[in-house]
Amino acid sequence: MTSGRGLGGVQDPPVPSSAVSGKHLAAHRRRSWGQRALIGLGGLLTSLLLVAAAGASYLNVRFGQLTRFEVAIDAAEVGEPRNYLLVGSDTRSGLDPDDPNDAGFFDEEGTITEGSVQRTDTIMVLRVDPRAEEAYLLSLPRDLWVPIADTGENNRINVAFARGRDVLVETIRENFDIPIHHYVEVDLAGFRSLVSAVGGVPVWFSEPVRDDFSGLRVDDPGCVTLDGQQALAFVRARHLEYQDPDRGRWRTDPSGDLGRMTRQQEFIRKAIKKAVSRGLTNPATLNELVGVGVDHVGLDPSLEAADIVRLGRRFASFDAETLKTFSLPATPFRTAGGAAVLDLEEREAERIFNIFRGRPPGALSPELVEVTVLNGIGDPGLAHDISVALETIGFATGTPGDTAEPAEATTVWYAPGDEAAGQLVARHVTGAVRFGVDEDLVAGEVYLVAGPDFTTVHEQPSPTVPEIPTTTVAPGEDAEPPRSTTTTVVGYLPSEAPLGSDCA
Repeated sequence: MTSGRGLGGVQDPPVPSSAVSGKHLAAHRRRSWGQRALIGLGGLLTSLLLVAAAGASYLNVRFGQLTRFEVAIDAAEVGEPRNYLLVGSDTRSGLDPDDPNDAGFFDEEGTITEGSVQRTDTIMVLRVDPRAEEAYLLSLPRDLWVPIADTGENNRINVAFARGRDVLVETIRENFDIPIHHYVEVDLAGFRSLVSAVGGVPVWFSEPVRDDFSGLRVDDPGCVTLDGQQALAFVRARHLEYQDPDRGRWRTDPSGDLGRMTRQQEFIRKAIKKAVSRGLTNPATLNELVGVGVDHVGLDPSLEAADIVRLGRRFASFDAETLKTFSLPATPFRTAGGAAVLDLEEREAERIFNIFRGRPPGALSPELVEVTVLNGIGDPGLAHDISVALETIGFATGTPGDTAEPAEATTVWYAPGDEAAGQLVARHVTGAVRFGVDEDLVAGEVYLVAGPDFTTVHEQPSPTVPEIPTTTVAPGEDAEPPRSTTTTVVGYLPSEAPLGSDCA
């Protein structure tokens, strides 16, 4: 794309601002704790348990009995990494209003407490790389405030699922640029049945824990094998309390949903480990697991038994401890309607998203960089036209202007430590550029000074990343992905079992 030269009259640029505000909607009516059960992780467990079914003679028949949902998914070549969208549905199908374990999901008359609208409180993306035999798991907070695909208006991301499965898939694509190759959905009863089918999941508790809202109760420390009902109470616990071993007082975990997501991910690791250790080619266990899937799991139309067989062969001895888990960095805030939601910290989340996009972790999207163009050669309209070209590519732009003195060469100025942003802009400029550090800029802000050697701006970035002569080493595109967004665990997490104990 070339820059035109048709407009004149530019002004000196003020300090650019990269703040963009979305349109906020009034919050939807909040649901009771009993309607916020987290069962999406059952989707992951389902898919991995079915992986172990490779080689069963009746797999094709039983697999064909699974519910299929018409969702638009992305194509992927055989053997290439794939992203599985795992969704927990709060449908009450399969629950019994006369069962004390299910009473919290129904009103006094035995009817569903929240009407007929189906929602989800658990949304995860599982990336499986068969060749590298690696797996990555990303949790998306239910209160993440994003534009919903079919309306363009901001709301909680779990509202997208209520509007339709396709809406949720497209909302993830549009906001995070993550392709979705397969869709897996599991309901409440299905999660409990899957955990029970593998004989429960052992968890080590070093102190008593409880959650009066979810029904979790662990009175005796040590190794506790959670059955289906206890596991459901554990993974949905968001008002968790634990007993101080020294003073005996009960302390509250204030992390809420963020802590709950941490416990979800840890439970998944332990559930996978238990499932693999069971030797799931046992016909009786296998038949029970596939039967649960038929009754409680839904898939996209393209996920076939052959895909499961191939995965099963690759991950037959998968070490659950190597599962890399991620939670998004987000800041709490209140909408104009008073709803407590989470605002995504986009630049911090970019490295995580890149893993699920199949890009180098250090890659940066144009949308996260604001470029202010300065005309350094006095050509009327030059800065404006370059700005328009950069906007078309996807960059945010500041107000174009002129330099105080003629420029010697085309130069890209970036904030200290933000070399990646400067390099990204330079990759869209035809010809050589110089680099400079401007301490008045902040991360994500770049100034592009068009000098006498400037020619054009091209849409596709140059494949070669220009080197910056500096003694400071910037995190490059080959940097290792972070294991999580923080160096400490968010919320309460059960302890690891002591060495020599049998809790696996």
